[in-house]
Amino acid sequence: MSFENPEIPDGINVSEKHPLRDFASLLLAVVALSALLAAAAALGAGYLARHVPFRFEMALADPYLHSAPPDSAPRRYLQQIADRLVAAAQLPPGMQIHLHYSERPEINAFATLGGNVVVFRGLLAKVRSENEIAMVLAHEIAHVKHRHPIVSLGRGIAIAAMLASVSSSAGRSVAGGVMRDAGLLTQLTFTRGQENDADETALAALVGAYGHAGGATDLFETLQGVETSSATAVPAVLLTHPHLSERVLHMRTLAQQHGWTFDAARQPLPAEIAQSLARAASKDKEPGS
Repeated sequence: MSFENPEIPDGINVSEKHPLRDFASLLLAVVALSALLAAAAALGAGYLARHVPFRFEMALADPYLHSAPPDSAPRRYLQQIADRLVAAAQLPPGMQIHLHYSERPEINAFATLGGNVVVFRGLLAKVRSENEIAMVLAHEIAHVKHRHPIVSLGRGIAIAAMLASVSSSAGRSVAGGVMRDAGLLTQLTFTRGQENDADETALAALVGAYGHAGGATDLFETLQGVETSSATAVPAVLLTHPHLSERVLHMRTLAQQHGWTFDAARQPLPAEIAQSLARAASKDKEPGS
């Protein structure tokens, strides 16, 4: 009996595909699945968050109220406008709006947890009538009415939980950022659909409070030139919203459908507020300010 040791042909039991291609395919599949699960978790969390009692949301925002800026004439004026818009917007019982005014020169305003709305001096200085700032406030109040801040927070926490299942360090990083934003009541991110819903609700509230839609698009039209400039010059209020041209067209179309007019007299800003803004602007120009 004789034994032979035949030479094994090259390439036997070897895949024609490069092993890195198999790994890449598997990695893409895992990433795609994770993205789908994260999206599903975010949608589910957003739905559940919408049903959280508003008093719990107010309690979560309470730490900010202890560090709010000092009271001022602009804050009281903005609160008066907000109270008028709240009545027109027909907010649910127990839902309150608290206005905060920041002397910072940023062109910004945002709504956050617990019915807190923050307006920056830079934005108020840009408006030419009460109707303009009323539209901005109505938009932020609409976010509160639709529970967008708590929905945004819920989605952020859900995504953080999903990331934690893949990477604990990534999950902690996102969760820490979400909770830090919630605790300090910094600006939350809203979707394009939420922004459109807020504009529609705000326009109806503005008409209910003033009897017409005049001023609703004035500020947006003023800022349209700024929107097309460099990213560093774009006001913060524009960064998380749809393009201003889209918003203006959307609101004008909506007003036409309801028979609301934009051609009506605007209400000027009170002299006290205009003087306060002028003094602040002069102070900004002082050397060393």
